[in-house]
Amino acid sequence: MSKKKKKKDTLTLKESFKVSLWALSINWRMSKFVTITTFVTTTYRSLRGLINTYILARIIDSLIHLIEVGDRSLEKIVPLLLLMGSVELVNIIATNLDMYANRYKRRISQSYLMQLQYEKINNLGVQTNQLPSVSNKRKIASDWIWGITDINQNIVRMFASIVQSITAGIIVFSFSSWVGAVVIFVAFISYFQSRYYFRKDFRWQTCDKNTQERRKTWNMSNILSEPESMEEVSLVGAFKFLDGKIKNFFDYFNLGYIKIIKANSVSSFLVDLLNLFAVLGGSVQVFLMAFNREITIGETTFYIGSINNFYGGISWLSSEIVLFSDLALKSKEVYEFFNLSPVVDDGHIKLDRLIAPPKIEIKNISFHYPNNKRNIFENFSLKIDSNEKIAIVGENGAGKSTLVKLLCRIYDPQKGEILINGLNLKDLSLNDWYKNVGVLFQDFNFYSSLTVEENIYIGKSVKSKDKNRLIEASKNADAHDFIKKYKRGYQTVMSEKYKGGIKPSKGQQQKIAIARFFYRDAPFAIFDEPTSAIDADAEYRIFNRIYNFFDNKTVMIISHRFSTVRNADRIIVVKDGKIIEEGTHKQLIENDKVYADNFRKQAQGYN
Repeated sequence: MSKKKKKKDTLTLKESFKVSLWALSINWRMSKFVTITTFVTTTYRSLRGLINTYILARIIDSLIHLIEVGDRSLEKIVPLLLLMGSVELVNIIATNLDMYANRYKRRISQSYLMQLQYEKINNLGVQTNQLPSVSNKRKIASDWIWGITDINQNIVRMFASIVQSITAGIIVFSFSSWVGAVVIFVAFISYFQSRYYFRKDFRWQTCDKNTQERRKTWNMSNILSEPESMEEVSLVGAFKFLDGKIKNFFDYFNLGYIKIIKANSVSSFLVDLLNLFAVLGGSVQVFLMAFNREITIGETTFYIGSINNFYGGISWLSSEIVLFSDLALKSKEVYEFFNLSPVVDDGHIKLDRLIAPPKIEIKNISFHYPNNKRNIFENFSLKIDSNEKIAIVGENGAGKSTLVKLLCRIYDPQKGEILINGLNLKDLSLNDWYKNVGVLFQDFNFYSSLTVEENIYIGKSVKSKDKNRLIEASKNADAHDFIKKYKRGYQTVMSEKYKGGIKPSKGQQQKIAIARFFYRDAPFAIFDEPTSAIDADAEYRIFNRIYNFFDNKTVMIISHRFSTVRNADRIIVVKDGKIIEEGTHKQLIENDKVYADNFRKQAQGYN
């Protein structure tokens, strides 16, 4: 049995450089102002302490000299005081600029990164997003995408700490090489200690088991927090069960995390003690130099300040390098997600809006879902003529909805081909094909945060809004009458969670979704169980309008209600991914086989 590959918890220099450049490029595109401001202000503030220490040393030596010679004039000190004041004034400006830039970054980064993430998810397509490995990457990317902005500041701080360390280090090594060497040695210990625990934390958070369990836990958390799902949760008494599973995971996950941070805290304390002894040892040497009159009081102040600045700079640098390792690792997870390629490749042939309805031919396709090797279709073929209205009926699991997904290229068949006007569907531009297709899925989207008008208009939102067509579409869907009764009519938000909004019934939601479909008015129309929540009378009216409205279209209707398909040009009966009957309603009734038998059973049910 092969050993499971461990998640990589360190990056090569080349990988770190590549990920950093990618993160910096995103920050630069997001805001050049924030990137430049952060770089300038952070670098200046890192040197401010050393500059002030030097000025203070000069002031102290000048004061001592004036006292010794009995000169009460402060003219020589005034320029130094003004210089110190100028340094502080610039620091105030830099601090406020930095504060403004950070607040500005926090505000714009939330929307910018969210949009980047949703665009990527959309571009990957359904099939890619449903892969477990991609789902895990998407979850990690969602958790850590905000770290992309942090890596920008981290790199700036590293640069600033290098400048501070080099400047202060030159001064420290000029009077004591051993003090400088000890400070660097302790900083190395601090670096390796921090790096070790950052890695442990990273491995704990990103192992596949914890990532998958986190996804499950957040899903259960959403179920408990959404009013729509709370109804059933309350009725069946599922709250304690789900809450218990959530609590069990977080107890397990947090316990592992607490063990890591406890061990980290103890080792950090020991390293801090070493740092303290290093600084104290350096300070003692400076005091001895002053006691032996090797340096002035001002120089004493400056040297001690330089030791603190050198220690602070080196410690800061080691912390930032460790943080950089952590951020680079996490950013690499985000980087890998953003560099994923769709499983379904886009085609290269452009397709304009079709004037005539398309002719479709499905030739000998075989297909199984990615995580299931059982074939839904095997050598399945079907021809649909231009302007033909066909209906596909069959039991649940017969492959009806899968056929819709293949025609929409949500998935590609493993064998065979689908031809659109003689062109292989795989070769067509997906966006161009989608402009010619209208699909009303059984599990249709309903946009509760949008108004009625927006819910319909979104079906063709790439074009300017046509209110007359929109109202006509809602009339065809049997929705106009109940929409007019809403207090705000077509401007009513479709959720009671928003002021002035209402919660429509399932049947009303379905009619609004059908109106969206009418408004789209695509050359190839697909209805996948479109009226499951609508009463029989409304369904009869809607389907009569469908057949009339889509008179000059190619239409495919998927349904389990035989009353809705009787007017189709051709009815296809499928079972286990195979066509077992086809013909008009009249022909199939006369054949007196599966279709006729099911039609009679449903008719008895309605009676």
